[in-house]
Amino acid sequence: MAINLAEALREQGHEVTLWSPHPMPNMTRWWQGLQSLQLMRSKLDSFLSNQTPFDVIDCYAAFITKQVSKSGLVVARSVQPDILYIASNLNNIKNKGLKDTVLLPFNYLFATVNILLLLQGWRRAKYIFCLGSLELQWMNKCFPWWRNKMMSYNHALSKADQIELAKVRLNRKKNQKEGTRFLWIGRWIAHKGIKELVDFIVKRAALYPQDIFTIAGCVTSVEKDFPVGLIQSGRVKILPSFERSQLYSILANHDIGLFTSRVEGWGLVLNEMLESGMPVFAKPAGGVIDLQLFSKDMLKFFPPPLQQLFDEPIKSMCMDNYYNTFSWEKIAENYIKSILNNN
Repeated sequence: MAINLAEALREQGHEVTLWSPHPMPNMTRWWQGLQSLQLMRSKLDSFLSNQTPFDVIDCYAAFITKQVSKSGLVVARSVQPDILYIASNLNNIKNKGLKDTVLLPFNYLFATVNILLLLQGWRRAKYIFCLGSLELQWMNKCFPWWRNKMMSYNHALSKADQIELAKVRLNRKKNQKEGTRFLWIGRWIAHKGIKELVDFIVKRAALYPQDIFTIAGCVTSVEKDFPVGLIQSGRVKILPSFERSQLYSILANHDIGLFTSRVEGWGLVLNEMLESGMPVFAKPAGGVIDLQLFSKDMLKFFPPPLQQLFDEPIKSMCMDNYYNTFSWEKIAENYIKSILNNN
């Protein structure tokens, strides 16, 4: 996201420095989480102390130290609903084994410190940019005293991806096979709505034996969560990982996308599926509500009707209006206007 935004801002004549706290030591233990966060904060302070002043500093809210807040106009730009993710992760840990239960107090400690740093960063920031209207709505509700400095921005694919997906969309043809080919992409974790996904697949598969369901990008093994028969018959296909270049053919070879997240930053897979010409059934999380304004016929709420046949002609949406909103060129333009108009 930062790379795409930076590129778009440069094309509009702005000077942009991309910074990352690299290299970072490998910190995987629970007690190293706070240490890692503090190290990143100190690295940013050190970087800024050796630079000429910036007009705008855009960073993660938890990185906004006192020095950062004095080094330029600070934008705390969200890339995910952090507090909701923290709550979801803690809830998942509660339902795991003895080892995770023993470590739960330390996870609560890290979560508390992380939330306090987020609150401190939001207080110090000049502006808070929320990712999508749903996060802005939630933030306004929970932190009404910061409403005057909150605004939202959209997510988008890179120009290269949009060009490739346009080819997929323009070449998409009606599925000639008997069944419907469903596609779900994401990590296999509770807040992605995997329980609801499995429930739909099992019920749908019982009604339509010709349907195929692909689970892609799940990283881990998920076969144990499905009835053995669906896996052995090949009706549920598992693709744990794939190269970015393979995404276009995966999208081209499926008919309907599924998006089941309960909590989500945006869900860029929504853009990928829609731009490939694929209808999507999605839960109202992440960027669903924002995207639905431009693709009502293509983006509907999950779950799909169990007893409906999906053999209607391929629908389409007005891509000109879509690209005028969901492109980094437009996002960068709105980003600058928001800062200038409110400063």
